Amino acid sequence: MFLPVQGTRPLGRGGAFTAGVDDGHALYYNPAGLADIDGMSVLIDGALVFQRVGYDRIDSGGNPQAHVDGDMKILPIPTLAFTWKPKKVKWLTLGFGVWVPYLGINTYPENGPQRYSNISLNGSLLAVIEVAAAFRIKDWLWLGVGLETMYLHFNSRVMLSACSQLNCAPEDPGFDSLTEVATDAPFTPSAVVGAIVAFEKFRGGLNVQLPFFVRSSGTVKSRLPSDPFFANAELHGDKVAVDFDLPLTVRIGGEWRPRPTLRLELDLAYEAWSMQKNFTVRPKDVYISGVPGIGDYYLNTMYVVRGLNDTFAIHLGGEWEALPKKIGGMVLRLGWILETSAAPDETASVLTPDSLRNLLTFGAGLKLGPVRLDIGYAHVFFADRTVTNSRSLQLNPIQPALAVPVGNGRYQVAADVLTGGLEAKF
Repeated sequence: MFLPVQGTRPLGRGGAFTAGVDDGHALYYNPAGLADIDGMSVLIDGALVFQRVGYDRIDSGGNPQAHVDGDMKILPIPTLAFTWKPKKVKWLTLGFGVWVPYLGINTYPENGPQRYSNISLNGSLLAVIEVAAAFRIKDWLWLGVGLETMYLHFNSRVMLSACSQLNCAPEDPGFDSLTEVATDAPFTPSAVVGAIVAFEKFRGGLNVQLPFFVRSSGTVKSRLPSDPFFANAELHGDKVAVDFDLPLTVRIGGEWRPRPTLRLELDLAYEAWSMQKNFTVRPKDVYISGVPGIGDYYLNTMYVVRGLNDTFAIHLGGEWEALPKKIGGMVLRLGWILETSAAPDETASVLTPDSLRNLLTFGAGLKLGPVRLDIGYAHVFFADRTVTNSRSLQLNPIQPALAVPVGNGRYQVAADVLTGGLEAKF
């Protein structure tokens, strides 16, 4: 669901920042790194994700459908962090901030061949608020902990099928029902813990991000099918709940500093995406009345089958002080990431495009006294995939057993990320 990087400076290093983190990005990568920040610091960071998705669907009858491209929606993704080490308490550093995972959002035609998987997630918002502390147990051993809460506003538009098998085919557009779900989860607690061992030329880091168990509630609105069968029907009720889980993440890494001007780091990351088996959509007393010969149709609980796999990633990167501070303070960064896919072919869809991916990353920083300005760029190479055994099913709240696979076809995805940031120390 998310790209495996966060923040301008870490992006330039290929996300390899678990052991060497020494600025406000510690809230995300390893709160133990806060211990390496003196005085006060403020970090302001932003990113733009340019994601392109092309899809050639094969429908449930084995027929090729017209090619469809996602209409990319560009959203600024912010990171804010504030840290403070009290002058008289050298063993403690406090941090507070807000971070948002990097993700791309695409919109598709309402009548497109992908309509049963996704039309739009526009209007969705996800942000994590964190309060953290780092402790210098020894000069060489630092521990950190962060308490988090996620705010989520989930807004999804997708086409449901109201086919009851009485007089329709599974993908009959006359039985399509455009549906919009808007739910909120204002408080979803979690935590992150980390440790760093720090020596003159080597640092080792471990970071564990605990899961987020999202339980949201809100409203659902549907446009009844255009088929005359529903001419006198009415929809009653609008309450719905949407539940899903975001995974446990473990990162471990080592940073080598062969020279004062050169830092190289290798990290390994594991994300337990197998926790996310389904998106569960539970309508509450939502029903359709006035259907001839049938009476009331109650909308059943629906499951967006995810069936995800755990992922593994390699992060390799570094930074080099190309110009000393007294003649410019220029820092150059370079990185590479390889991450396996969470989505098997059986549950791939345009809802969250995914495949094996490589990222090449570049970045630079300019030190101006107590201020550091950063820029970064990454290109994401997604492996093309062709799916022939989809278990990603159409949502049919009336007769779930009639739902047909909607994820077969060829997916082509690519993305670019542009970032910029500023850190000031006092």
